[in-house]
Amino acid sequence: MGLKDWIAGKVAGPQSYGDVMGRHAREHGSALGNMVFMSHGTGPNGGPTVIFDTPADMEAAGFKRRFLEMWTEIPFASLTKDERLLSRSLQTAMVSFAFIVNSNGALRNMRRENTSKFRNGLGPSLLKSMVECGLFDKIDTAQSDVLAYANLVNSAAGSVVLNMERPGSEDVLEHFIMRAVAVSGTEFRYGFTRSGVSGFDLVAVPLVEETLKSIAGATLQYKW
Repeated sequence: MGLKDWIAGKVAGPQSYGDVMGRHAREHGSALGNMVFMSHGTGPNGGPTVIFDTPADMEAAGFKRRFLEMWTEIPFASLTKDERLLSRSLQTAMVSFAFIVNSNGALRNMRRENTSKFRNGLGPSLLKSMVECGLFDKIDTAQSDVLAYANLVNSAAGSVVLNMERPGSEDVLEHFIMRAVAVSGTEFRYGFTRSGVSGFDLVAVPLVEETLKSIAGATLQYKW
């Protein structure tokens, strides 16, 4: 959501703004999760998960791409059990990524007391939206999974949230994709592509740019 769209509504402080951004973080994270999923392919043998620069690089390494063209919606009815598990795991990971982007944006721009207020609106709103969209049955479970990803950020000291030149390379997004595969419960070897017709950079970069712009603009406008 852009700054102008939010300003058109009722301004009630950083916590209210966090509540709005929490709902949008879930939506944007889900969109990124779908894009990462559509960029995936399966490898010929067991081994580590790989993030390729292009679909051509993936195919050259012997991986079979799952989607050969862009889909507006994922055809869930045609997915295998393992694909459904991977898709759900990536959804959780990318919503958590969007949460981190918002949290870091507030930390970089707002005064400390307002950062806390923003997060008090952001977190509950995001978790509630995760339940409402059917990703989780209970808020407690959603919170546990999101915190697991947040703790991963703490253990990955020095990593930027998103490498804007090569998304998914030595950044938080890469860590989250790797964890999503690890906890999905599937036994396939996966690869993902960062660029190209279904590259996840098409969603990852705008998500970060627009979120940070909105938070910086709101902070400046209301002197938070």
